[in-house]
Amino acid sequence: MSVRLFATFCCISFLLFNSSVTTSAKAPTTAKVVFSSNRDGNWDIWTMNLDGSDPVNLTRDAASDFKPTWSPTGEQILFVSFREGGESLYLMDADGSNIRRVLDNWHSRSNATWSPDGKRIASVSDAVLYIATIDDKSVEPVAQTGFGSVGDPAWSPDGKEIAFIYYKSKQGYELRLLNVETLKQTVLLGELNKYPVKSDPAWSPDGERITFVLHKFRAILNPADAVAWQDEETIYLINRDGNRLRQLVSEKGPDALRPTWSPRGDEIIYQQKVRGTTQLFKIDVRSRAKTQLTHEGSNSGADWFDPAALSVQPNIELLTTTWGKLKQK
Repeated sequence: MSVRLFATFCCISFLLFNSSVTTSAKAPTTAKVVFSSNRDGNWDIWTMNLDGSDPVNLTRDAASDFKPTWSPTGEQILFVSFREGGESLYLMDADGSNIRRVLDNWHSRSNATWSPDGKRIASVSDAVLYIATIDDKSVEPVAQTGFGSVGDPAWSPDGKEIAFIYYKSKQGYELRLLNVETLKQTVLLGELNKYPVKSDPAWSPDGERITFVLHKFRAILNPADAVAWQDEETIYLINRDGNRLRQLVSEKGPDALRPTWSPRGDEIIYQQKVRGTTQLFKIDVRSRAKTQLTHEGSNSGADWFDPAALSVQPNIELLTTTWGKLKQK
């Protein structure tokens, strides 16, 4: 074994050992989807395999639990729950253990997103977008969202920006980018006459594309020959620079909502109603081929983790997504 190879081996072993002793939480060893489901009669947080098999209820609480999101390393899950008398953020280990409330000094907090280094989250409370450390020692307001819990923040893979929704009175919704360091905002997609409302932004793993929901209003004639408006919600893509707006899911059929990317950037999971219940679907970004993943109860708010998309990091401060891109070069 060469000196360089031996040194690399020792460095990796040291990092793995130290990461294991600093936390007892363990990430899944295979790819998993975390989501919310009421298939047992109550909204709980579940995990399943990428094909929908092996569903496991993690929370089993009488309160409703929603909007789970994996930590960048897959060791923890952040979610919204209505236990303890109101909407709050909770954190648990990947196996459902060690559930605890976080950010106690907030009220009505929701729509949380992790920073890529796992040290901070962004969330919305009372029309304000906050960035906070997970230990609650730092809570900083960084932007207004314009209305209620509107915001749907999504942290970019390089950690430099947060995509979010801003509501402008009498004009509608805008897709904006917030520079985390300068707090400067850029309107990526403003009000469009044909597609007036936007929500649920999500970054591709390479940071080059953002998927989101456009609410399209289509004029229809009712039996009395009067014009009515039908709201159609479906998923679109746009480049980070604001170019190439294109449709991913057809608006024909039930509304398509809450897209989330695969860690490799080739597929997206989203939710859509099927015979009165909400189910999760997987779509190939290139071929547009769709697969239904869930069939029991209603299911929503999926997030995707795949340990194969993570690489051993030579520097624990280096973002996992950035290191993954470097390894491919």
